[in-house]
Amino acid sequence: MAVYDLTPVEVPKVHTAHRTICTPLPVPESLPILEELRRSEPRSMSGQPPVVWHRAEGFTVADRWGNRWIDWSCGVLITNVGHGRPEIVAAVRELAGRPLLASYVFPHEGRAVLAGMLRRLSPDPQRYRVFLLTTGSEATENCIKLAKTYALDKYGPRRK
Repeated sequence: MAVYDLTPVEVPKVHTAHRTICTPLPVPESLPILEELRRSEPRSMSGQPPVVWHRAEGFTVADRWGNRWIDWSCGVLITNVGHGRPEIVAAVRELAGRPLLASYVFPHEGRAVLAGMLRRLSPDPQRYRVFLLTTGSEATENCIKLAKTYALDKYGPRRK
């Protein structure tokens, strides 16, 4: 895996509606943070450009030194809905203030509401079911379980 060089380089300045580059990259003041991450994390975490995110809004991310970029990456492993959307912030605050940290495992009203909404979006809501999971690993494990269940139903226990 390639590892980015942490030597700051003077780059052309950029000032557009959605991008601002006003420092060398990586930002010299960010080097202690990047070096600590290299000491503390496995090499596999070094594949991203050496930019230290500080805040975000909508589809842009910024460092604390005045640089801003269009965020093409935070949707990795999740659906990108934009940073700081007021309705999402309000929902997270409401849930965090409730003394219940719920998951997809145990029944709760929010799970029923979400599953129903997703099912009704399907092409044929009467025939579709929703299975909420939190990671791709869980999805893969459950695909294997569903395949085994299907095989047992179709072919019986003697066929593996």
